[in-house]
Amino acid sequence: MARQKRTPCPETDALGAKLGKTILRLRTADRLSLGDLSGMSGVAKSMISQIEKNETNPTLATLSRLSQALGTSVEAVLGANEEQTALVEHSQPQDIPVLHSEDGLCKLRIIGFIDTVQWVQWYDFTAEPNGILESSAHPNGSIENLSVLTGKLEVSVNNDVWQVKAGETLRYHADFDHSIRNIGDITAHATMVNILAASIRPQS
Repeated sequence: MARQKRTPCPETDALGAKLGKTILRLRTADRLSLGDLSGMSGVAKSMISQIEKNETNPTLATLSRLSQALGTSVEAVLGANEEQTALVEHSQPQDIPVLHSEDGLCKLRIIGFIDTVQWVQWYDFTAEPNGILESSAHPNGSIENLSVLTGKLEVSVNNDVWQVKAGETLRYHADFDHSIRNIGDITAHATMVNILAASIRPQS
């Protein structure tokens, strides 16, 4: 069955266009064909082409594979700007990058400052019942801080599993593959702050 192209949304269309241009710019700068990037990332050539043309909304997993293949991060790709960014920003709702889980039930809004993503990453996280956000390991030594505002979540890291509910905060090593699942019957809402190894370990 043919893949359906997305219906443009006024709030996300500008972000999608920026994302597509950034992927195209990075790919051409590295002198990579669509086939080259597809082979390196595992993302289909047709999907990459649609992203570059702003014809589809890629998932977090897809952006992660593409950014790794291009030698950068998801946050850097979403925040890429050829002009210097101001130290202080006033972001409108349409300026906030939004990522979705593979199942489409979780939403991750990147509300942290793009220029500091190599040290700290700050997200607004929501998940519908049974929604799960699966993440690959962050750099060694990274710590993830999850503060639940509403609902109940289950966090799995390596072979360990914890439950955390509204009003509670869970801090855990995120340098393993990990996942967050909504195990309640209402939409869960949380804030997530990732402290990366670069900010907690002195540089040699």
